Amino acid sequence: MKTLVVVNPNASHGEAGRDFEKSISSLLREEIADYDIHITTGPEDALSFVTKNPNYDRIISVGGDGTLNEIVNGMIKGKSNASVGIVALGSGNDLARTINLKHNYREMVKIAAGENVRKIDLLKVSYVDMNGVKASRYAVNVVGAGFDAAITVRMIKSRFKTSGKMAYLLSFLIEFFTSKTYPLTFIVDGEETSGSYFFLTMANGNYFGGGMRIAPKALVDDGYFDVVGVSKMSKLRLLYHFPKIYRGEHLVVDTVSYRTAKNISLKSDRDVIIQMDGEVVGSLPMEISICEKALKIASA
Repeated sequence: MKTLVVVNPNASHGEAGRDFEKSISSLLREEIADYDIHITTGPEDALSFVTKNPNYDRIISVGGDGTLNEIVNGMIKGKSNASVGIVALGSGNDLARTINLKHNYREMVKIAAGENVRKIDLLKVSYVDMNGVKASRYAVNVVGAGFDAAITVRMIKSRFKTSGKMAYLLSFLIEFFTSKTYPLTFIVDGEETSGSYFFLTMANGNYFGGGMRIAPKALVDDGYFDVVGVSKMSKLRLLYHFPKIYRGEHLVVDTVSYRTAKNISLKSDRDVIIQMDGEVVGSLPMEISICEKALKIASA
């Protein structure tokens, strides 16, 4: 099986690069006799390389959710039929949490190098990119509009030297005092809804923000994505309920909306940025549709 290993050396503040050299590379050699390696040099490099090299049977992502997103989009763009293995070394690793991938290098490598795969859904997203041009991209785990994307921007700018969960919490607390709600109008499977929201999240997986269980009922292979919205409430009340998101207990709060969908279109009369798999990619308007069982992913 022809294998490519894509390493993002800057993931998790350089931890991925250091740990790949110290231990992961030798663990991979134990499981796979021969593989090609590509070390990324910056944003979009993984996407570009995978697009231009579609003839691999298996691609192993050594990095975070953003690295995985680039690999998957490169595969689709290059018409690759490869399966994907994950050695999760990013700040968030939220998809790895969803599929119960333990943070143990030997275990992750063994699964990534194995022959067992499962097919999971993807989200096809049309949006406006950072240059104001209409673009299309696929999300593996989650797409968010509003407050959560603003928090992601703050995380990127601040570069907290801490875990994904703590970095998200610190960014939340800073952003919390200046953020306002966003007027959003969205159509889910033909039904239109409007309101003021702190954020709206379209989730294929359960987690975002380094461990927040935003969509506790989501399944990565059920042919639907979960739409979770947090609408206008006092900031004191938002702060009170916020810890429930980590436990997945927030869906019972009356200002939290939840439903499943196959399609959604979303717009606003304000400038609203969006994040995809933990990376800010552009802004509204946006359309999302489910692509059922479109990705083969290594599984225990």
